[in-house]
Amino acid sequence: MFLTDGLPSRSYDCYVIGAGPAGITLALELARASRTVLLFESGTATEAREDLPNSINYGHFRDGWWNRHSVRMLGGTSRIWSGSCATPMDIDFDNPAVGVRWPINKAALTPYYPRAATILDRDPAIFDVERPVTPGFLYRPFSRSGGNSTRFGTKYFETLGTSLMIDVALGTSVVGLDANAARSAVRAVEYFHHASSVAQRLMIDPRQKVVVAGGGIANAQLLLQPRSDGAVPVGNEGGHAGKYLMEHPHYYRVAELVFDEDADQWWPGSEAAHALVPDEQHTRRHGLLGCGIRFSAKMAEHPMAEYLANEHGKTFYWYRCNVRSEMAPSASNSVSLTGERDVAGLYRPAVRCVIGAEDFLNVERTLRLLGESLIESGKGRLRIHNGRLYRSPDGGGHIMGTTRMGTSQSNSVVDADCRVHGYENLFVAGSSVFSTSGYANPTLTIVALSLRLSDALTGAA
Repeated sequence: MFLTDGLPSRSYDCYVIGAGPAGITLALELARASRTVLLFESGTATEAREDLPNSINYGHFRDGWWNRHSVRMLGGTSRIWSGSCATPMDIDFDNPAVGVRWPINKAALTPYYPRAATILDRDPAIFDVERPVTPGFLYRPFSRSGGNSTRFGTKYFETLGTSLMIDVALGTSVVGLDANAARSAVRAVEYFHHASSVAQRLMIDPRQKVVVAGGGIANAQLLLQPRSDGAVPVGNEGGHAGKYLMEHPHYYRVAELVFDEDADQWWPGSEAAHALVPDEQHTRRHGLLGCGIRFSAKMAEHPMAEYLANEHGKTFYWYRCNVRSEMAPSASNSVSLTGERDVAGLYRPAVRCVIGAEDFLNVERTLRLLGESLIESGKGRLRIHNGRLYRSPDGGGHIMGTTRMGTSQSNSVVDADCRVHGYENLFVAGSSVFSTSGYANPTLTIVALSLRLSDALTGAA
């Protein structure tokens, strides 16, 4: 049921803050397990709030970047999602070159990926494709939507509106969390109803669960909000909330690939977006970060393709390459608070995200290794466009790492079950819990993590 005029007096098993892919997936799964859910959403079902999060930007990404990719309405950022999906590689959870380990491995998420793919209207089989194509590199396609990306607010509008287990508080922003004296549980949620401009307080029992699922900026923003008594904000006892922000730098038309295979034959239909990635052995040997070299449909004839065809007596194809890559986690890339409040009373976020020299060099190194492999194997050539690599990086709108998962309060915000360290009833969902980013788009893993969290909350895991 949608609530627009305030909250009812009933209590719920779980309070989920944010109605994007993470929050909606979790709410629906909990409802299937006979748990009642109150889902908070700042925006409406059809209109996004333009005044939230109203962040201030510093670093490589253009003005308005983080606001544009923090959509406050039913469905969250799925409203603007391009639809690309991929699973991480095993090494993305423990890559020595990154220097940070997840407290889980990929096997912990593998059972959830097929269900996550179905929720996102994808063929799960595409995520099993790993085909060696040249020494050190695999064909690992992305799944793309073809213009029909899953919009959670649209797809699940009727289900949410008629559910007897889920209430959705539209136009309602959570602005604070309060803990008990022992700091072992959340005891109250403070929220602001935009239509009435009224702030209220909702008491929480330790047996009730609170899940922060507002996205990479909002999750950190909430856990950083100062308390009126001057105590450390709830969820930031270890001082890590907001730190280790990661994006996926994108480099467009950064290279040209001439190759002796027609990639369109590797996966039938239009769902696959072709990509080459270093295999695990190559990644470890050369100390690489995650890097996906995505290439387009075949282009017109190219002089190098003609030369190689004459030289080797076989057909070569020409592709333009885009790269999406990993950023090494850095505490200096972060969400912090300004001294200015927004319309709901939250302190506005300031976002700093700078692509490091090693992040750039990793892309160049990976491309050079691919070029060397192609020459040695006789399978093709690669030409790198230096200017497009170093002077014009873009992003994917992937906001990760700001409440990261780890082994203790000394290195992270949440544990392997997405539970905030030290709290029995406070959890975080979404890509803000990613310990590292790899190269893969995060949405599939966001949904898989929400499915896994539901199992943890209901005892089904």
